[in-house]
Amino acid sequence: MVNIVDVMLKDQVVSLRDLQSLPVTVQKNPDTLIESLAKSGKLSETQQSRYRALAYEYPLRSAEDMARITPHQIEGINRDFMVRYTACPIELGRGQVLWAAADLPNKRLVSEIILRNRRNKHDFVWAPAKAIEDAIERMSKQEGHSLKFLVENAYAQINTGNDDTIIGLTDEIIRTAYKNGASDLHIGIVNRKPSCMARFDGQLEELVALPIEVYERVLGRLRHMAGVRAENYKKPMNGRMTFELSGREKIDIRYASQPISLENTASIALRFLRPFEGSIDTFGYTQNTIDRIDHLMRMDEGVILFAGPTGSGKSTAARLMLRRAHRPGQKMIAYEDQIEERMDNVIQSEGDPTVGFTLESFIENVVLRGDPNVVYIGEVRSPEDTRRTVDAGNLGRLVVSTIHANDSFMTLDRLLQRGVQPEQIFTNIRGVIAQRLLRRLCSRCKIAHELTDEELKNLNNLKRIEFKKGDVIHQHNVNGCDHCHYRGFLGRIAIEEVLEMRRELTRDVWTGTSLRPDWIDVIREESQKLGMEDMLSHGLRHVKNGITNMEELERYFSAELENASGK
Repeated sequence: MVNIVDVMLKDQVVSLRDLQSLPVTVQKNPDTLIESLAKSGKLSETQQSRYRALAYEYPLRSAEDMARITPHQIEGINRDFMVRYTACPIELGRGQVLWAAADLPNKRLVSEIILRNRRNKHDFVWAPAKAIEDAIERMSKQEGHSLKFLVENAYAQINTGNDDTIIGLTDEIIRTAYKNGASDLHIGIVNRKPSCMARFDGQLEELVALPIEVYERVLGRLRHMAGVRAENYKKPMNGRMTFELSGREKIDIRYASQPISLENTASIALRFLRPFEGSIDTFGYTQNTIDRIDHLMRMDEGVILFAGPTGSGKSTAARLMLRRAHRPGQKMIAYEDQIEERMDNVIQSEGDPTVGFTLESFIENVVLRGDPNVVYIGEVRSPEDTRRTVDAGNLGRLVVSTIHANDSFMTLDRLLQRGVQPEQIFTNIRGVIAQRLLRRLCSRCKIAHELTDEELKNLNNLKRIEFKKGDVIHQHNVNGCDHCHYRGFLGRIAIEEVLEMRRELTRDVWTGTSLRPDWIDVIREESQKLGMEDMLSHGLRHVKNGITNMEELERYFSAELENASGK
């Protein structure tokens, strides 16, 4: 077998220190080694499958190789089979078929192929899952498997009593949205037009329009998949489903419906609960921010809050830091109203008020008696749960949670508004991390722009990041390119601020026994003296480095940018 340890070191995905921390028996067993490194967040899913294929001496095909290939059709093998196993025939010879597969070795795949196609000898190479899926998609488009075609076919079959076309259309809508990177899927009626829309990088885009007859049947199919009773469509309903993307990949989807009273129907929102991958290093945080949060996460007690509006990535950031902070021998537990993502090394519990399992009972019975080191509490919304969460930081455990607030300073004000006493805020809160997500400019089609004298003056009026004459920033290409699916943006990056609740920040906030009216401003000024960088500073740095553009910053900081320009 190939020595994958040498390959990993050469690829610089792991260090000698990472490997030396593992037992020798783990290092010598490829499967165990890959599994251990994956659990620690060192290997992505694609890297896991690639190294496993290398360990068993399968040849490799790159994404670039696959981009030039359109899969072949062979007897007994259809598109659904290729999608289910993320595998496709890429070369045909005399009595031989060469397959590209994303999961090797795979005895089930091999036996299925032999059962379906006994005439040929079948050999295999490894290729990235995304590259194989793209190749199958190219083949599908050539054969007329586009969403529009499937909608027209489903409409034509409505009166035949055949539900297969609706099932196939619904599955393909989910599969298309997920594989193109959507965070959620919305099937509803807007301006009396039934349609299916997906959210990419925070923006909704229409996938396909639906005739009302097809729309109703797609809703029915989704209700069935989520286990929601059809007669209850007139009131908001929640559900959950597991959808099989392929033989090697399943995803959890959260279902929520809203009645559309004037149309006598409902709309459905599906939230994709993507596998928990990645690390905080690629999230967009600066190294200084990561070091400061690392310091907070090493504390034995207190509360750390991740703040931001809906869709700001605060829950993802909290989970990434929990993964990073986990140490051998440490017990982590979690309570959420609805579990969004599976977290390794964390014992997760979901609230159920019908049996009396609430945040209050979780703290009283699990936190106090279960002896955890770290407690993660999903987003706190009510004043009562907010007070319980902050008070839990005084129980000798480190508590991590999320909250809706515009920035780190307004988080403190939000706690006060929800009835948390000032003394508790200043003694129990160890730090607040606030953030937003900005869309990344497509690296292949973004447009360079040299700053004008007026733009240079306005940016430097902000007194955060120094721009110089001749500096080039980048703008959004409205036409986009094939790489970014003609959006001009591809992915998102975080901008953040970390407020560490040090004693020197709060010594001047009192007037006698009461808080000063301007106590928030006092904390803001003191934190800036101690070198705290706010979200706008990080955003401007991303603009200067060509990662995002000024229009993205204006979505969140329009007032400050207008003041700098004197408008």
